[in-house]
Amino acid sequence: MAARPVGRRPVPVPGRDEWFYRSICTLLVLLSPRRATVIARAGVAVFGFSMVLPILVSNVTARPGVQVTVAATTEPPLTAAYDLPRLPEPVARSRHLEPTAEPPPPSTVATVPAVPIEIAAAPASASGSVVTVSWYGPGFYENRLPCWQWLAANDLPIQLLPDTWGVAHKSLPCGTMVTLTHGSTTVTVPVLDRGPYIAGREFDLSPSVKAALNCPDLCTVVMQIR
Repeated sequence: MAARPVGRRPVPVPGRDEWFYRSICTLLVLLSPRRATVIARAGVAVFGFSMVLPILVSNVTARPGVQVTVAATTEPPLTAAYDLPRLPEPVARSRHLEPTAEPPPPSTVATVPAVPIEIAAAPASASGSVVTVSWYGPGFYENRLPCWQWLAANDLPIQLLPDTWGVAHKSLPCGTMVTLTHGSTTVTVPVLDRGPYIAGREFDLSPSVKAALNCPDLCTVVMQIR
């Protein structure tokens, strides 16, 4: 049986491989469990020293205190530029004098004795009210009048006819007798209907009353309520 060749152990060459082996050995020593606490404590100590080191360096290299000199201030004297101008001398006001009332001149108006004036009594037709009247009829024939009850009580036709004798008024009671005067003609007629509903007109005449007064379509009459 042939003998196995014995392996040759490598020999480290000083100066070439020595730094590598030493680095490996140092790393193995640091990574061992026994060295873990030592490494942790060393790290904490280094961290604390690194925190304190800047403070120590700043105290050593701090500059000496700089003295600050404050210049003394003096108040400048006031000059005449700030003097206020003098007020003008007051002017005496003239006293207001009330005008004195002069006595009125003597009256020279002559007195005239009163002369009695006789006033004549006005005629009955002139004592009424002057009003404007119009007339109506065609288109309203055979219509029952609003005052039909008064007409029926007096045995008169209750419809408007061409020969109906009466007038229309907005508010006078039915059957009210009214005297109308136009020129020299005077008639007395009853209120039978309602109207007129046009501003400025007082009565609407039936055709027979219009013919009796000889009024045109629109005329002025003197009215008296009996």
